[in-house]
Amino acid sequence: MRDGLPRGDGRVRDRARSRSRSDDLLGTYVPGTSLLHRCPLWLKALLVLGACLAVMTARDWRFSLCTLALTAAVSAACGLGVRRWARSLRPLLLLVVLLTAYHLVANGPARAADVVLSLLAVVTLTRLLISTTPLPRLIDGLVLLSSPLRLAGVDPERIGLAVSLMIRSVPWLFGVLASLRDAAAARTVRPHPVQLVTPAVISTVDYAHRTGEALAARGLE
Repeated sequence: MRDGLPRGDGRVRDRARSRSRSDDLLGTYVPGTSLLHRCPLWLKALLVLGACLAVMTARDWRFSLCTLALTAAVSAACGLGVRRWARSLRPLLLLVVLLTAYHLVANGPARAADVVLSLLAVVTLTRLLISTTPLPRLIDGLVLLSSPLRLAGVDPERIGLAVSLMIRSVPWLFGVLASLRDAAAARTVRPHPVQLVTPAVISTVDYAHRTGEALAARGLE
């Protein structure tokens, strides 16, 4: 027992927390019937790209703040929820603090606000696209966008496969780290994060090797 809970419940909670962290990092599709969910991928991508370019070229913290607020409102209208929207910014907390401190000293408060708000606006716009579009459709769109690379001898399907494998590997890696922490906790050991590096690397290499074998067995070398 730990804190009145069976140890197994702690492991389940740790794995759920790991999945949550990976979702925070990459974003995840949230099913819905909103207008943005039904919107074609190419139109959503153009709107997001245009908004991101406008934020980066405006160089005005007020414009970035308005864009951020509008993105939050659209996210809420799409059923994503304010809590989910705010949680998506959590992985950027340290970067935001560092950027704010640097630009406050080097360039003043206006520039600091512009840089930080522009970063947050671009990230939330991108996550809005990811949250309203299933992953297979995103991969298909990437493959279609990469089609001109065939002229250079590049297979767009392989690009899509590589991106898909990368995205799916991140939650697996979080799960490995959670399992290693569980194993250490079962031995009443509190490992330093550095001590988890070696077994995590070994597990990752083994996972990559097995994935490569599976692809080779399907003729995808």
